[in-house]
Amino acid sequence: MIASRTFESYTDYVYKQGGKARGRREELLAHLPKNTKGFTRIFRDAARHLKVGPVLCLGARTGAESLGAEQAGFTGSVGVDLHPVGPTVLQGDWHDLQFPDGSFANAYCNSLDHCLYLDKFAAQVKRVLMPGGRLYIMATNRDGHTLEAWEAKGGNEGLYWDTSDDLRDAICALGFQVTASWRTGKWGHYVLKVR
Repeated sequence: MIASRTFESYTDYVYKQGGKARGRREELLAHLPKNTKGFTRIFRDAARHLKVGPVLCLGARTGAESLGAEQAGFTGSVGVDLHPVGPTVLQGDWHDLQFPDGSFANAYCNSLDHCLYLDKFAAQVKRVLMPGGRLYIMATNRDGHTLEAWEAKGGNEGLYWDTSDDLRDAICALGFQVTASWRTGKWGHYVLKVR
């Protein structure tokens, strides 16, 4: 099951996405070297399922994802975030990406719980991927958390799903198909291509 949160306005949604970043730049960047190593390992493990070329890392905040992709051999990788903190992350909105059509061999995201419009996200990813490109998603299950509790809590998350497979299915319904999937600990990994 997939559900979306209602915000007062799109401006309110954008503001709330910056909650973790406001006033915490130094604290967030202190973890950048460790997080970059983790993402380097993630991209090396996934490399056989991805295409040669750059990765567009969506919701990259500090840039650990794009730096890890670079260190794993995906030259030209870049991060985008509504509220960038890292020096290598561009300000951008995954609902309306600033890149030309066919700019990236791969796109990556592990923060789709902060997406407001999954259909716009999917359309933008399709647009910026090169022909045959890959979308690599990581997501966790919501073990022990219900939709009712999520709605009552409020906050900045825009999207709810029960299981990571629910998220995968919702993305596939928007024109993608799975080429590979696996689990590591709590994370589900899904590599998809445009149908």
